[in-house]
Amino acid sequence: MRKKFTAAIVALATFGVVFDAYAQLYSGNDRGGARDRYDRVAKGANVEEWHRRLSDPDPTVRLEAVESLGEDGTEASVEPLLEAMADADERVRLRACDYLGTIGSPMASPQLVQHLFLADVNHMAKERILVALGRIADPSTAKPVVNFMKNTDDEKLKTVAIYTLGEIAEPSTKPEIVAARDSTDNGGIKRVATDAIAKIDNKVKAAPNTQPTLIQLEKLLRPPEGR
Repeated sequence: MRKKFTAAIVALATFGVVFDAYAQLYSGNDRGGARDRYDRVAKGANVEEWHRRLSDPDPTVRLEAVESLGEDGTEASVEPLLEAMADADERVRLRACDYLGTIGSPMASPQLVQHLFLADVNHMAKERILVALGRIADPSTAKPVVNFMKNTDDEKLKTVAIYTLGEIAEPSTKPEIVAARDSTDNGGIKRVATDAIAKIDNKVKAAPNTQPTLIQLEKLLRPPEGR
């Protein structure tokens, strides 16, 4: 009986040690100890390490690297995420695209636009690219998105492209959006186009007035004294 009692005490003590180790690992009071060591081993310690893991043969490791880069969220992560846009695994490509939109750096704009027009990029990926471009809202992408909107026969992609133009809110695109709205019987396109036009109008209204007042204009036109 005494031996069984002693064995039970040892087992409980061992379980306690293991439990404490997991508690330290997952608690917020770890202060960079076991949790940080776990993160460094499992996900990499910094952008350079996560970038290196994008070349790992295991797509799960590459996807984890993309997640880490996206959560980092700095401009240093943009270039590796752009590389991940060419990954062989679609999950990796799509997640990289989503994070590029979340980070919102115009550095990603040219390559996202390029992928938008590639023939081998599928419908789902093009939707995600358009959403990412809308989140970045880089005015330089407005014209290519207009071209995409005008040339696609896919009404869903056209709708997403118009939504993206509303997010970018570049005033020069308004006539094209109006034309797209007025030339279709698709109720979804009409609604999204109307919303996009309203976003552009609101942006124009909110822009600071750069025109000189009448008094300022008179001062500008007044001849210098002594003449």
